[in-house]
Amino acid sequence: MASPARRARAFLAHTAGVAFAEFALIAPFVLLLLLGGFDMGRYVLATQRVEAVANSVAQMLGQTGLSSNAVNTNDGTVTDTELALYRQSALFTFPDSLAAASQQGVAWSSLLVVNMASIRFHPTPSGCTTGCAYTPQVVWSTGWRSCTNPISQSANTDPPSAATLPVGIYGPGSQIVVDVQYNFAPTFGAAFLPTIPIVRSAFLAPRNVGIVETYQSSIAPTCTGALP
Repeated sequence: MASPARRARAFLAHTAGVAFAEFALIAPFVLLLLLGGFDMGRYVLATQRVEAVANSVAQMLGQTGLSSNAVNTNDGTVTDTELALYRQSALFTFPDSLAAASQQGVAWSSLLVVNMASIRFHPTPSGCTTGCAYTPQVVWSTGWRSCTNPISQSANTDPPSAATLPVGIYGPGSQIVVDVQYNFAPTFGAAFLPTIPIVRSAFLAPRNVGIVETYQSSIAPTCTGALP
């Protein structure tokens, strides 16, 4: 009869099934890494699409031309029809959002939210041309940025906020501001992982007019006292 020591050596020398056992131990971690990498790639792509939506909508608003319907002579106007068209153009830039909304059982406009606003800057002291401080005022907004809440400066690298504007855009004139939010849902673990909001903003000075106003708008009526 073999001694206990001999049996132990025989057991340790027996390697059948070792590779399978090792694979069974590491396979779950490898699978998690693969799935996590897949969702990370989707997240990066979604972020790029959100940035593209914000920039493209800002570009369209920035092309607004002079209008006889504007309050100020050098201003242009946009209508509710144009604002709705600009918002819907997001689907051409980010078509995957339509499929994602269908999978989540929600309207695409609640998954991919596009808000637009026009901001004018008042120089302090009034009429100054150099060394001025500037106070932003919302001219109109489709949402998110309020007509009544004050806006403060933030660093250019700070994340978007409805209550702030990056210091780099402060100056004479006005700015078009487009804020886009997309609620990213991970493919794996969606049942227990929350959606991740991706928010990006685009800022652009109008190319052809002083201020982009709205005309007879119910989507984005002119803020009280925003225009002379």
